[in-house]
Amino acid sequence: MIERYLHELAAELSSVGIRGAQRRRILVEVEDHLRESGEPGRFGDPALIAARFADELATSGARRLGFAVVAALAPAALVYAVLFSFSRPGPDITSARTLPVGIAAALAMVLAPQVALAAGLLSAARAWHTGTGSSAASIGVLRRRIAVALGSGVVALAAISVYAYEYGAGLPGWQQTFVFLAAGAAVVPVAAGSVALARTSQLRPQAQGPAGDVFDDFAPVIDRFPLGLRGHPWRFCLLFAGAIAAVVLIAGGPEEGPRNAVLEFAAACAGFAAFGRYLGLRPSRARH
Repeated sequence: MIERYLHELAAELSSVGIRGAQRRRILVEVEDHLRESGEPGRFGDPALIAARFADELATSGARRLGFAVVAALAPAALVYAVLFSFSRPGPDITSARTLPVGIAAALAMVLAPQVALAAGLLSAARAWHTGTGSSAASIGVLRRRIAVALGSGVVALAAISVYAYEYGAGLPGWQQTFVFLAAGAAVVPVAAGSVALARTSQLRPQAQGPAGDVFDDFAPVIDRFPLGLRGHPWRFCLLFAGAIAAVVLIAGGPEEGPRNAVLEFAAACAGFAAFGRYLGLRPSRARH
């Protein structure tokens, strides 16, 4: 009787993505409990037990990564900070070895870190509010944010390496060497985070419920100000993009400020349009 129950539970655990050592550990614990009680029927339906294990493991795994992704991207941010602190003004944009490649690297070097930062902070915000009662849809949003943050981090590091190669003639030798070595080191925690995400993404949580959006993630802040943002994602986007543009305008001064502010505003709105639903910034169509 106990062996039959364990066989059914093993099959159900596999169906929700719990395999290998994780499954063996669960089965050992369940077997110990069953042999103590002697009544497998009272332990619960194998499908329900497997679903609960999947919900708990998927939630805890995604929540840990939601915080860890910020730490994984920190070395990449440090590489950027060091490079840009000593490379102003930068080399002539037309001096690349291969101009199209150099321009593409320069654009990616500017945009990818911003996407990584935004997705990383959104991951941490969702992780903060993620608990044992989180739905499968909510966990899915958190996983997508982590994936975008890590993927953008890889793109940023690759872009800065290509940029250093393409514009090496206009950079001090130490900067090019620093970029190659530091980018290689900084990609290690990002790669480790990607491996961890791939492992936890094998789990298929079963809990039902809404995915939530950015208004749920930042409810304590958004609901405190009478700006009518909840339920109006584009109003939120324009306000956020305007705040970024204002900061860039002030930081850039009268010469570069206006141009950079317009570009940042457009980039923020474009990113919101492109990633809004995927990252849970806007309500999904299923909720309408």
